[in-house]
Amino acid sequence: MEKQGNLKKIPNRITIFRILIIVIFIPTLLHNTMISSYIALFLFLIAAVSDFIDGYIARKYNVISTFGKVMDPLADKIMSLSAILCFVQLNIIPAWMVIIIVGREFLVSGIRILAADEGKIIMASNWGKAKTVIEIIAIISILFLMCVNHTINYYHFSRQNLILEGEPLTEFLLLKVIPYILMFIVAGISLISGFEYFFKNKHLFEKGL
Repeated sequence: MEKQGNLKKIPNRITIFRILIIVIFIPTLLHNTMISSYIALFLFLIAAVSDFIDGYIARKYNVISTFGKVMDPLADKIMSLSAILCFVQLNIIPAWMVIIIVGREFLVSGIRILAADEGKIIMASNWGKAKTVIEIIAIISILFLMCVNHTINYYHFSRQNLILEGEPLTEFLLLKVIPYILMFIVAGISLISGFEYFFKNKHLFEKGL
């Protein structure tokens, strides 16, 4: 019994660990130097891997707890939204994309609260799962591109004479064009996923009107 109790706490401890990593990740990323960018990428990878590990342990040993049901998805949102908001602060992606992504999160959370009030559980849809996976891949890719750009600038691997939008071509591509495309895809899937959740559960809203 004691062993089962200790095992049940492992996923929850990993979830708390993930939140603590993000607390360190934010100022590290915003420091925006070559070394800090590599550290930020490493921290985010640890957070992403820990998310997989705690979910795997919880499912394999059937140690799902109320704490985990609440805090695990919350930790996931903190992890992703922290990185995305930092990208806005660093002028890598436009704010309107973040508004769509954050708006979708609030909408889905609201639907789940309404459903829980009726004793129902809203499971993640295929679009929702796809959104989560693609969002994590996009964030890791952008963090990697930041590392590449800092490395190029630090070692002077490329001195572009061509200036585009007031920035060297290489930097414009690495920190503007590619991140814009990646987060545009994430924002688009967020919209689709949000609409899917809404139309599948619109009866929850109709009851309050």
